[in-house]
Amino acid sequence: MAQGNASLKVLRGDDQGKSWALHEGEVYVLGRSRKCNLRLTDGTVSSAHARMECEQGLWRITDLKSFHGTQVNDQRILGAKPILDRDLIRAGKSLLQFREYEELDPADLAEVDNGVTLRG
Repeated sequence: MAQGNASLKVLRGDDQGKSWALHEGEVYVLGRSRKCNLRLTDGTVSSAHARMECEQGLWRITDLKSFHGTQVNDQRILGAKPILDRDLIRAGKSLLQFREYEELDPADLAEVDNGVTLRG
């Protein structure tokens, strides 16, 4: 998996273990279609199930009128829903986890290289 500022990993379902790096400024579509950049093989996932994107530093997921709907932390979503680090996303029978990573400041990296721990 290439580095990004976020990732999505399949925890349960036909594609268990599969993961993707997510980058701010890109639009991602989760679904079964070959046109989706977050492609699942789960037959209960719609062709174009949900869209994910990051605007002004906030990641959002939007259900694309999928047949079975999209859930975030066991709550069915309608429209766009902000997602946070470690949120669980259910699409069909598949359960995915969203992870978000902070960009490290170069000064922090220099302190780590010099044996100093990261600031709190």
